[in-house]
Amino acid sequence: LIFQSEKALSELGDKVSESEKKPVLDAIEKLKETIKTGNTEAIKQDSEELSKSFYAISEKLYQQQAQQAGDNGAANNTGANDDGVYDAEFTDKN
Repeated sequence: LIFQSEKALSELGDKVSESEKKPVLDAIEKLKETIKTGNTEAIKQDSEELSKSFYAISEKLYQQQAQQAGDNGAANNTGANDDGVYDAEFTDKN
């Protein structure tokens, strides 16, 4: 879970601000320290906290992607259809 969270954060890059990453990074550090104690109940609880904090970022990204897809769809549906295909009739003059 720690590895996956760290990898996902690095892949997100600048799509997520540092202030949005901070709760996840804090949860990762807390879980790392808890693992050292060997207390399985505390590890389970901190793992759930990490999952919840990462879920917040995932939800935001999903909403952004859905909004972008909606904006792109709206842009594609307005105005003339410029897909390079012309609807025309012709007659052969041979």
